[in-house]
Amino acid sequence: MKVTFKKDELLLAITKSLGCVSTEKTIGAIDGILLTTYGEEKCQLCAYDLEKGIKIMIDAKVEKGGTLVVNGNKLSSIVKYMPSDVTIETKDDEESGMATVSSGRSKFQIHYISGDTFPSMPELNPDRRFALPQKLLKKVIAQTMFAVSQDETRPALMGLYFEITEESVVVVGCDSYRLAIRDIKIDTGITTKGGETEISFIIPGKTVAELQRLLEDKDDPIKFSLTRKHALFNFGMKCGSEEKDAVLFSRLIDVPYIEYRRFIPKESKTFVEVERAALENSLERASIVTEERVAGQAKSMVRFHFEDQILGVSALSVSGNFFDELSIEKTGEDIEIYFPCKYLIEILRATDDDVLKFSLTSAYMSMIIEGATETEDGSSFLYLALPVKVRD
Repeated sequence: MKVTFKKDELLLAITKSLGCVSTEKTIGAIDGILLTTYGEEKCQLCAYDLEKGIKIMIDAKVEKGGTLVVNGNKLSSIVKYMPSDVTIETKDDEESGMATVSSGRSKFQIHYISGDTFPSMPELNPDRRFALPQKLLKKVIAQTMFAVSQDETRPALMGLYFEITEESVVVVGCDSYRLAIRDIKIDTGITTKGGETEISFIIPGKTVAELQRLLEDKDDPIKFSLTRKHALFNFGMKCGSEEKDAVLFSRLIDVPYIEYRRFIPKESKTFVEVERAALENSLERASIVTEERVAGQAKSMVRFHFEDQILGVSALSVSGNFFDELSIEKTGEDIEIYFPCKYLIEILRATDDDVLKFSLTSAYMSMIIEGATETEDGSSFLYLALPVKVRD
């Protein structure tokens, strides 16, 4: 095998692939990147950690075709510091050994193994498809990803739940303490073999994080292709003035999601409107006190006291205390309620409305956080924050 790459294209493809390289050395090949030549002008890079994988096709000058697997992190470090075009060459009669990586007068030798040892990705026959703008999906992930659970005893909550119709996308994250819902009105171009007009699925949190890293702030589409247990994501990556095709592959979480809508309180008694930036700044100040660690645990509770047209924000810990007052618009009963400070800050950072509306029922029921301004297209967001129960 002998193939030459433009340095920037090869480095981009390697960098984008590293998120799918396994960090657990259970199988020698999956901690590497598979390089496979196609014809005289193409080479595909592939990484696969048995849960998610990626394929990226780039231009190359192929003098001798072939396939091999090399350590992804080592190859990335080598290519990064090469002066110009990069050539990778192996001897024809070796299934494994040392591959020569050269550029100009610089030369490395790196261990490789045969591409035949690389695990095969499942062959899929997708029956459901739709598309979204990359910029939109990246934003929605950022607004919901923080609520994905890390609790392995509840696998359904360890991913983002998607509900897709012809005219909308609903994305849900829940970690038992917070619920994040984004409802986007958009033409999805959904098609299914069975003619369904609504589909739902759960993408694992690790895959969602990788999507967020790979997607760009542009309106070009990312195309979803789904089976019952797997998903393919096709999208373009910018490399200089050219667009490179990439395919991310992932398993789906094949369990039912929670009936999240039944957790939303139906009969609130107190309604509050507050400026988001002012409240976020107040909570950041409160976190100086609340995030103090005592016996290895962060004491992160903050007290909200809604009284008349004032919100009192306070926190108390062994290191000190904090108090602040914010002007609000309130209707309904006065109420005192406690929340984990960090969780509220993460929710506020995910909102994109200057004025927020809180709906409260009691000190022991979740507070609803929504935008106070209606959008032109009907898109919306809703967050639930579970309060902390405090003894009298």
